[in-house]
Amino acid sequence: MRRVIFTLLHDRGRFQLSRNFRLQAIGDMRWLLGNYALPQVSRGLDELLVLDVTRGARDPMAFAAAVERIAGECFIPVTAGGGIASLDDARTLLRHGADKLLVNGAFHTDPTLCRSLADTFGRQCIVAGIDVRRAASGYDVLTAHGTTPVGVPLDDWVAHVQAHGAGELLFQSIDRDGTGMGLDLGIVDALAAQPDAPVILMGGVGQDAHIVEGLMHARVSAVATANLLNFIGDAFLDTRTALAAAGVSVARWDDGEVVALRDRFAEAA
Repeated sequence: MRRVIFTLLHDRGRFQLSRNFRLQAIGDMRWLLGNYALPQVSRGLDELLVLDVTRGARDPMAFAAAVERIAGECFIPVTAGGGIASLDDARTLLRHGADKLLVNGAFHTDPTLCRSLADTFGRQCIVAGIDVRRAASGYDVLTAHGTTPVGVPLDDWVAHVQAHGAGELLFQSIDRDGTGMGLDLGIVDALAAQPDAPVILMGGVGQDAHIVEGLMHARVSAVATANLLNFIGDAFLDTRTALAAAGVSVARWDDGEVVALRDRFAEAA
């Protein structure tokens, strides 16, 4: 099944919009929960991704608390990451509602940690974030919020992160980030071979057609979007209808049963 993933960008208590990795604050947790009914939004999603995009000093416990608050609103798997620097950081996120971990910079600065994360929690728990920018000879891979080249070709970097425990690969286009101009499918086309891990593509989604186009690509398992302002209410349910009409294999469910099951779990808690 192909998947649709929604992304929330979090920076010291405030949620952000991003364009080419430049951030703009748009509201805090109260604003998010007051303006976007996450239980309703999540009914059309397969997964949620929550990223700590803080530049500078981070507050891991505050971010974990935000993940826990968001996870409590959504009846779907949650991936969380950003700045994971130890097994304890990872455990904290998993104990606060995360199902998987997004790891980016550590594959560059501390690949041994990445291997330990996979050995401890399972490869299926580790999503490698791979930020790329178009270059004259293909694509450059960067880390540290898109500021630091890793210094190896894209194919070699994919092999590196898989060798150190990545169970999924999230390719994000810096060029298309926040533009709404559509996904850069050239990223996956540039790979010499299909990776052994599922591929998620992100950066540039602005409408249903972009998600449909991405999930119809043979190498793409999931499409992620952080376009908070376009996809609200029942928009992702409409996206799933468009995907099914295009012949994309996506999970379908009875929405009423999902709501009833969510409410039953809430009452039990």
